[in-house]
Amino acid sequence: MKVGDLVKCIFQPKTSRVENDIAIRMEHKIKGELGIIVSISSYGTPKVMFPQLGGYEHPLAYTALEVLA
Repeated sequence: MKVGDLVKCIFQPKTSRVENDIAIRMEHKIKGELGIIVSISSYGTPKVMFPQLGGYEHPLAYTALEVLA
């Protein structure tokens, strides 16, 4: 996978982020949604943007993504 790839999310996270050591509940349903890989962290974790969700971005493991042609 690389930046610019169109992907389908096959996992639904329970949390969106951690703030002050508290997990914040996920406000979007992303399982089954299409997204675009917009960056890959130095740890190798891709960040996916979901344009249909107002441009929401979420870091996801490669195992949570399926690359589409």
